[in-house]
Amino acid sequence: MKKYFFIINSNNAKAVRTFNSLKKAMDHEGIPYRTFYTEYSGHAIEIAKKITYINKDLIKAVIAVGGDGTIHEVFNGIKDHESIPLGFISGGSGNDIVRVLTKQIRGVKSQISYLKRNRLIKTDSGTMQLTGRSKKSHAFISAIGIGLDGEVAKYTNEAIYKKYLHKLKLGTLAYVVTLFKVLRFYKPGTIELKIDGREYVFHNVWLVAVGNMPYYGGGMKICPEAKYNDGVLDVCVVHSLSLLKLLLLFISVFWGGHVKVQGVSQMRGKEITVFTKQPVAIHADGEYKGTTPVEVVIQPASVAVKI
Repeated sequence: MKKYFFIINSNNAKAVRTFNSLKKAMDHEGIPYRTFYTEYSGHAIEIAKKITYINKDLIKAVIAVGGDGTIHEVFNGIKDHESIPLGFISGGSGNDIVRVLTKQIRGVKSQISYLKRNRLIKTDSGTMQLTGRSKKSHAFISAIGIGLDGEVAKYTNEAIYKKYLHKLKLGTLAYVVTLFKVLRFYKPGTIELKIDGREYVFHNVWLVAVGNMPYYGGGMKICPEAKYNDGVLDVCVVHSLSLLKLLLLFISVFWGGHVKVQGVSQMRGKEITVFTKQPVAIHADGEYKGTTPVEVVIQPASVAVKI
């Protein structure tokens, strides 16, 4: 009999509480499942790889219980098995992937309905290949951020206050606090872009976002027109703005109003290369991954998602 394999972020109190409530309901309903708890960063990738290797024919879906970081790791663990569905139970601070695909699933009753139905869709994903010293490759579902937001993601995930703000249901505020800390030392620079063979140069660049979905950073609608199943990636470049204008822009990004501001350029493409003279931080689905240069490629209809 096929069963669900849950990977729970044990460092996230909300995720653990959410799953404990769901577990009781699954036992009552007779839903077959197995559980695995992460112990450190990157552990969900290792667990997901082992699950798919040992139990491939028994998997109904691999369900990530946590935020975008947990989903990101679980996906990177199963991405070589496109027939294995990926599912989510929300329990993190960002929840940008859930916001797009399964935001209606809240509470035990809707979660049980979610597990009982057999509804799958195919979504795109992206791969980012670091082309500097590390040469590492990562897959992402939502978006990657290069520059200021890469630094913000790096420092937010290291910050002690993220955990406490998350407990107060103020997870997004952690990104805001870190933004103001990073702005004290961050300097915009020149970035060279190559999108489907066309070359662009932007000066005084604060950030470059490459989106498969509209959101990142806990609800910031950075690429408003991005769609998870259109076979292309949306690119947003924020450049040539003073610090004051950047802060004003930041307010409007939560509803996508920033795209109307001069100094925000939007493009679309399937293959994107980003080069900088000095290494610039990169995050994928909110997780710090390294520094530029980087190559990003769309992978159409590459993820089977349980919705």
